[in-house]
Amino acid sequence: MSAMIRRLFIGLALSACSLLLTLGVLEFAARRGVLTNRQPRSTKVEARARAPMDSPNFRGPNSSSPPAGDSYRILVVGDSFAWGDGIHPEDTFVHRLEIRLDAVSRGSDFEVINWSRPGWNTVMEYRSVEASIDEISPDLLLLAFVLNDSEPFSPQEVAELRQGLLRREPRRRPSAYLHQHSRLYALMWDRLENTRIRRAYTAYYISLFEGPNWNKCLRALEKFRDLTHERSIPMVLLVFPIFDSPMNDSYSYGALHGKMRQVGQSLGVPVLDLLEAYRGVDVYRLAVVPYTDAHPNELAHRIAADTILDYLVRGRLVPRVDYKPLRQRARWQDSRNKKARKADGGP
Repeated sequence: MSAMIRRLFIGLALSACSLLLTLGVLEFAARRGVLTNRQPRSTKVEARARAPMDSPNFRGPNSSSPPAGDSYRILVVGDSFAWGDGIHPEDTFVHRLEIRLDAVSRGSDFEVINWSRPGWNTVMEYRSVEASIDEISPDLLLLAFVLNDSEPFSPQEVAELRQGLLRREPRRRPSAYLHQHSRLYALMWDRLENTRIRRAYTAYYISLFEGPNWNKCLRALEKFRDLTHERSIPMVLLVFPIFDSPMNDSYSYGALHGKMRQVGQSLGVPVLDLLEAYRGVDVYRLAVVPYTDAHPNELAHRIAADTILDYLVRGRLVPRVDYKPLRQRARWQDSRNKKARKADGGP
């Protein structure tokens, strides 16, 4: 009996030693950075909106006067995504769209106005545009919609709703001690916390598409439709993805994009869902600070500008441009390559 107990203790001691050795190796690897993911590359540019909440925050010239002569004016309305939070103003999709339109114009002068402000929701966007639309007199309105645009007005309400999205630190003394002194424990804690936060964000965005604030958002979209229809101004609803989730079939908010397409269909408003433009692109290349600040960076804005230009030309929403839409250009390029190969004696 004593021999059996001795063998049991020896086995337990060997298992404990093996476990401690394994934990020691993993701790060493964690401290050397072997177990950590690549660090996100931040491209963020510090910039703040300083205008009152009921006014757009212009980062360039204030263009609220009526268009002159043969100018074709596009009004882009949105929040921090359209405003360009985290990037230079010349890198926003709004500015790039104007540059591209001018480059392919066959006589028209294009003016694209960035009527946006960080912190706006759809209701606030409508109120601002309604007060100035006759003075601005746009020829086309593009409403940039982000999936949190039905958030309430009050910062206090938003803070309460987002309480579960805040990062948590260990509170109990043993856990806090290990988090501070063990790189392995801190790594495991942070990964579990990141998973919790991503799931919380998914649940949060889904919750924004129901309840009284969502109904207010829908009514504001209807008012946008009526406001533009009464003035014979074409309107397009641009739906941006959230750049905190892989741009593939595991994207967390696909159902919400489908809901926005249904909203556009029910309102009779064309919808350009920009999600497809980013499909397959590494989200590390699209966010200002990957998995930390989900605002689109310079590359994401550039892709948006190209996609919007292509959509406007296909839909004949802009006049007199010398531009081949993306698919036509691809077919034309393929045809030219085939002719070049035949000229060289190839197949």
